[in-house]
Amino acid sequence: MPPTRIERWRSPLVMVTLAGLLLALLTGSVLLFFAMPRARREYWILVHWLGAMVALVPYALYQLRHWLRVREHAQRTHYRVGLHAFFVICGAVATGLPLVTPLEDGTRLYAALDLAHIFFGFVFVLLVSAHLTLVAVYTVMQSAPQDEVQRARAAVRYLTVGASLIAIAGLAAAITGS
Repeated sequence: MPPTRIERWRSPLVMVTLAGLLLALLTGSVLLFFAMPRARREYWILVHWLGAMVALVPYALYQLRHWLRVREHAQRTHYRVGLHAFFVICGAVATGLPLVTPLEDGTRLYAALDLAHIFFGFVFVLLVSAHLTLVAVYTVMQSAPQDEVQRARAAVRYLTVGASLIAIAGLAAAITGS
């Protein structure tokens, strides 16, 4: 029997995917907002890159499974927002990969790619947040009995808290390692 809408919110694959994406966001934010010596910056670039690459594996698996399940509903707003988020993350990856190559820091090409990467990264965060909010509201609205509404809300809370704790633990480990 396939999992219910509520049970999908508690999927380990969803938890790992969101935690990895949150870790990539946090480490990318460290790079963007904190001035640091070159050696420490290179460390954070490596942490961000490894975290993002590791997050892409469960994200790709999740997206494939998710798309196969929901493709007939792709015209609904909440699914379109999620689909746009997928295309934007592809842009973030395409602009981020050249930044870890021997591309020279300080050149116009590097600056343009860095700015595009930051743009794609933050647009992705906005779209994923909007998608998850819309899907959470839709899940709670579609839950018929009061018991199901409570289970839906608990599943959304579980996912949010779990992914946040995993990402914070990963960030704390990265900070103490630097």
